Amino acid sequence: MTQYRPAAEVGVIDRGDVVYVARLPQGPMIVLAGTAAVVWRAACTAGEGSVAQRAALDVDQDASAISTAVDEFLTDLVGRGLLAPIAD
Repeated sequence: MTQYRPAAEVGVIDRGDVVYVARLPQGPMIVLAGTAAVVWRAACTAGEGSVAQRAALDVDQDASAISTAVDEFLTDLVGRGLLAPIAD
């Protein structure tokens, strides 16, 4: 399973209900709330299973129901330079 970490030169502030993420120093700041914050945390926290499986536990959904949306969101975050995959 792919693990992620904040990309180089990305600042993160996790305030519980929201996660603030920004490429430093130029930004912009991105506010991740609700399920977006859940997916960010699941992506950046080591654990068993896929990111979708870990996120599904927090949103009371079946992982198969959210896996496509989670994968698309992760692809977007990587494309914006906010997340970086960790090599196995």
